[in-house]
Amino acid sequence: MANCKYCGEAAGFLRRSHKDCDKKFNEGCSQIASQALATLRGDCDFERLQKEVAEVARTSLVPPLEQQKIITSVWISAVDQFLEDGLLDAEEEKKLATYKEFFLLNDVDLDKSGALTKTVKAGVLRDLMEGKIPQRVSVDGGVGLNLQKGEQIIWAFPQTEYLEDKTRRTYVGRSHGVSVRVMKGVYYRTGAFKGHPVEHTERISHGTGLMVLTNKHIYYHGAKVFRIPFSKIVSYEPFGNGIGITRDAANAKMQSFVTGDGWFTYNIISNISNL
Repeated sequence: MANCKYCGEAAGFLRRSHKDCDKKFNEGCSQIASQALATLRGDCDFERLQKEVAEVARTSLVPPLEQQKIITSVWISAVDQFLEDGLLDAEEEKKLATYKEFFLLNDVDLDKSGALTKTVKAGVLRDLMEGKIPQRVSVDGGVGLNLQKGEQIIWAFPQTEYLEDKTRRTYVGRSHGVSVRVMKGVYYRTGAFKGHPVEHTERISHGTGLMVLTNKHIYYHGAKVFRIPFSKIVSYEPFGNGIGITRDAANAKMQSFVTGDGWFTYNIISNISNL
């Protein structure tokens, strides 16, 4: 006969818990989450919250490990709520940072769903919109970018696929296979030529590499290595998972970068261009 996983008393044949204990536990978890979210969105009195959580956990049989999971999930939920308008203001970012520090939350746990990365991205966009150059990321591994004087790294997209548009020309239809002289120096009548060129565009992948954005350039380091000045870009085309750009050059074709987050890529590049 097993014991109840909550209270430790005998639970009955083939049972792991008492129904009353299950009910207390679920209600306690819900109450902790509700109080934590209200505090995070409100006055941020985390010392009081910590005492309330301890009391609810004691009466509802919620163990410490489960308490920490709830506290972590509340931080993630708050990020999504704060970002409903697409922006994270300075006060909201401060609340999240204070809550994270107070409860000693782990970065890996917070970013399992990408929530921590979302806050950094939102902070970068806010800095840019305020006319500031963000200093929130660094590139490790000795990529060896030849940065210009006064140039600063703003963001980096690892494992970015790079694609180029190429125009192919084929001919549809053809002239007769045997030439017939019409007059001296002229073979075939005008109507005998039925063929005409047809152009179509293919998007060619050149593999993946590191895409780095600075306040002056787009750098790409992969099978192809290059940099593009923002001042030489004439148009942007956002995609769901990346962005396409067209340079100010004769016969320029679109260059596409698959970063995995088209919304952020487009917004960060367009805001850098406005600096």
